[in-house]
Amino acid sequence: MFELSILVCAHNEAHVLERSLVSLHSVMLHESISAEVVIVDDGSDDGTVDLAVKLSARMPELHMRVLERTPGHGGYGSMVRYGLAHASGRYCALVAADGSDPVDLIPKMLGELRKGSQLVICSRYIDVQHGAALTPRFQLYQKVYRRAIRVLLKQEITDSTNGFRAFDRAFIQSMGLSSTKFSVCPEMTFKTLLSGGAIAYVPGQPTLRPGEGSEKFKLSHEIVGYGLVLFRSALHRAGLRWF
Repeated sequence: MFELSILVCAHNEAHVLERSLVSLHSVMLHESISAEVVIVDDGSDDGTVDLAVKLSARMPELHMRVLERTPGHGGYGSMVRYGLAHASGRYCALVAADGSDPVDLIPKMLGELRKGSQLVICSRYIDVQHGAALTPRFQLYQKVYRRAIRVLLKQEITDSTNGFRAFDRAFIQSMGLSSTKFSVCPEMTFKTLLSGGAIAYVPGQPTLRPGEGSEKFKLSHEIVGYGLVLFRSALHRAGLRWF
């Protein structure tokens, strides 16, 4: 059994996947972390799976497994839940396939889990300079969302939505994630909070390269799901059930 399972959700990532895995390989070797990498492919047609298999043979230290979901196009949350069902580590980390996550923070995040946190989130807003890497529109949305969290949940959460996170696998699975899109991230955050779990934050900044990356997240497609997750959490906090 590995201490850490790293879930990499992929859909047509052949042009960026190698960079992400090479970075992971470097960190895991340097820190001597007992880890496996689980790649969940969601119906790619650009050779992502074949490339992942080749990289697995080239970097055996990552103990990589490649899972193909058929049919694909199930959404990010569906891929996360599928990956969790196949993971074996005590802890899990979600890492973007496009190499944008600062994976050198994984040892620090793992340290917080070892100290007792159930969820560790890489926060883009603890350090003002980190948030500056995001688009003005996205920064505005995040400010509104954090304000809504303070009003509805009476909690200050510096970053509920960032996908770069690590967590206690059994604890998160026991809460029964249901989101099929990117809203799985705030769902995970709010359920941990409402269940009395400990959440830690590690400041970090995504590495954004114009013209590169998976670019799968579209705010217009996700905002309803994000709002629904928060609304359901507010009902739960008020002692009401969702039907």
